[in-house]
Amino acid sequence: METDSNNEKLNRLIAAARKAAPYRTEMEYGFETRLMANIRAKRERQAPFLLWEWRLIPFFVSIVIFLGIWVYSSRYSSMPDLSAITGLGSEETTMVAFLTGE
Repeated sequence: METDSNNEKLNRLIAAARKAAPYRTEMEYGFETRLMANIRAKRERQAPFLLWEWRLIPFFVSIVIFLGIWVYSSRYSSMPDLSAITGLGSEETTMVAFLTGE
């Protein structure tokens, strides 16, 4: 019953195998070369992004250096303290002037 359908499937499989082309050993020749050529072709397609990444490193390094110099130079050129301008002992007046914008 169940084996009848399995036998029928097996017979169809064997008949299909008989119709198939025989295995040729020439297909093995140069397999590694073709495989490596395929891998190299795929890597070459990915190369432009990595190439630009390495080419842009000096640009980004120069930006970081420029920002470092800018931060270092602007740190010492900050606004003077309001209490130093108005004198000692007038902190309340200075705070009121600062909060009101006068």
